[in-house]
Amino acid sequence: MMRLSPRPKALVAVLASALVTLASSPSTTNAAAAPSVGCMDQWLFNGVWRVKITKVEPQMDGGTQVGWQVTEVWRNGTDKEVAPGDTLSQPQVLELKNGSKISTSDTNTASMSNSMVSSHDFPASGQFTYVQIFRAPGAFDPTSKPVGLDVTFDAAKESQYRFQPHFTTGHSNFHFKLDCEASAAVANAAGGSSEIPGVQGCMNQWMSNGIWRVRVTAIGPDSPDGTQIGYAVTEQWTNQTKRQVAPADTAVTDQQLVLANGDTIASSNSAGSTMSSQKLDFHEFAPGESMTYVQLFRPSGFNDANKPVKLIITFDAKAQNQKVNGPHYTAVPPNYRISLGCVK
Repeated sequence: MMRLSPRPKALVAVLASALVTLASSPSTTNAAAAPSVGCMDQWLFNGVWRVKITKVEPQMDGGTQVGWQVTEVWRNGTDKEVAPGDTLSQPQVLELKNGSKISTSDTNTASMSNSMVSSHDFPASGQFTYVQIFRAPGAFDPTSKPVGLDVTFDAAKESQYRFQPHFTTGHSNFHFKLDCEASAAVANAAGGSSEIPGVQGCMNQWMSNGIWRVRVTAIGPDSPDGTQIGYAVTEQWTNQTKRQVAPADTAVTDQQLVLANGDTIASSNSAGSTMSSQKLDFHEFAPGESMTYVQLFRPSGFNDANKPVKLIITFDAKAQNQKVNGPHYTAVPPNYRISLGCVK
């Protein structure tokens, strides 16, 4: 599998349209329908995305309030890497108590903020927390509080794309009521988010899946110019087969660095981290050969307080094991879940 650099942000929607194949007819099950409704801190799920709102705050410019900012948590509820823009996410709309609305398309500030999530590539089960800015386009009344938030998608058009994950619940859109708080039972009721299965391990522990023997030996700061922008994970890989082979030939997929708050950083999240992964992917290992390399993880916005807790390395065993003349994975599943808080 050849990894490419992340998509240019402005071209997400164009690429999504260009790379898919249209089905013969639109699906009726994914047509526009009433939204799924929830409260603050409540997960809502539409078959692709699992989303919740955790905080609403004033958005300030200097000492003047110019709008509102909303903290959102998004999770990929599918087994494929996908961005919200690929599934035709629309501008979000914030509803205020006086009946007025602020859209993320109203100002450049809000639109750029929205692009952080719409163009973010989520690995399978990946999570991303970000702050959505709703800056008012004109006169602003700070006394009129937010009461609702609409997160919408063009489900009718998206359903025509054969090779994208599709909305399955009949309620592709979300409406969050910002003046109510979900109970603990309701907050955790929505599905669509599952842990990637894999063999559990610790730092310095060798793990085997029949093709690759892997261990993590160190984790440190990624500071190319003296300022930390991410994390650097030192890994050792050994070819367990009796043939020359490269990881790219064995259906290796993105690595994920899991942070303390549940957010994940994919190894393909930036050009720099993609280049570091290619040092592994395209290295031709002789039988029994080992290699040490450093995998970089660079989030969209770095927060040193949000520490890494786990590394997930995944492989597409189904695709690899269907190859007649290729080496096969013997572990089921062949993925690794390596805790960074224990050492063996």
